[in-house]
Amino acid sequence: GVIITYSSYLRSKDDVVLSGLAASSANEFVEVSLGGMISIPAAFVFLGTAGIIGQSTFALGFNVLPAVFAQMPAGNLFGAAFFFLLFLAAITSSLSMLQPGIAFLEESMGINRRQSCALLGLITALGCIFVVYNSKDLKALDTIDFWVGTFLIYVLATIQVILFGWVFGIEKGWKEAHEGSEIRIPNIFKFIIRWVSPALLLSIFLGWILNDVFGYDFKTKTFQPTEYVRDLIGGPGQPANGVAQLSFLIICMVIGFFALLVAQGKSRWENTKPENNETP
Repeated sequence: GVIITYSSYLRSKDDVVLSGLAASSANEFVEVSLGGMISIPAAFVFLGTAGIIGQSTFALGFNVLPAVFAQMPAGNLFGAAFFFLLFLAAITSSLSMLQPGIAFLEESMGINRRQSCALLGLITALGCIFVVYNSKDLKALDTIDFWVGTFLIYVLATIQVILFGWVFGIEKGWKEAHEGSEIRIPNIFKFIIRWVSPALLLSIFLGWILNDVFGYDFKTKTFQPTEYVRDLIGGPGQPANGVAQLSFLIICMVIGFFALLVAQGKSRWENTKPENNETP
């Protein structure tokens, strides 16, 4: 979503293929090579398998790694450096993630950039206040991180690849992508984007839902809902968590709010687009 919004500000002759390749390659190198291949083995060395198994990315970063730094020589120094860099990454990522929201509010509501920034800033500030106020056990932040930062990532990625391959049209997308590009995307990716990517995303998503949400055990064929589900509906010996329920409700309200804006923006566009016999 961020990249799509940024690319809309480019000229038609700008090379989006090379820019996309550079951005995605650098991102994956930092996240996978420098992130996963260093932090996870380090946690395993200092804490063992029991210390990291079943941990979410949020828990790995804020629960496991501080314990690792506490056992390392000069751990305070490395811990401060790590969380300072994480802070910078969060700030820059947050600014990037706000940009699609700003553009969306401008187009759907017909407001200017200043009004859009003010409205989105208000929504963001209220969300931050809610998270900070309910900071005990990090329940609000962890719940929002799971359902938005993990669950909806799958949903939106699947929607985007289906829209590109099946709604927008793979041939039309290919023509738009290569306008002004110095390199070409191999044609095999037409097949991958249209067939392989949706099938892979849907299969991974369904498997993840069964395993990480409903806790399905393929050996015993039984369900044991995970903590995130039990926080919402309760479970044996564990009542529902009010903060988690309120966090989930806020997520649903925000989704509903933006869905209404989508409908309003579509209606406004339908009413203002030129007729077939009019010059646009």
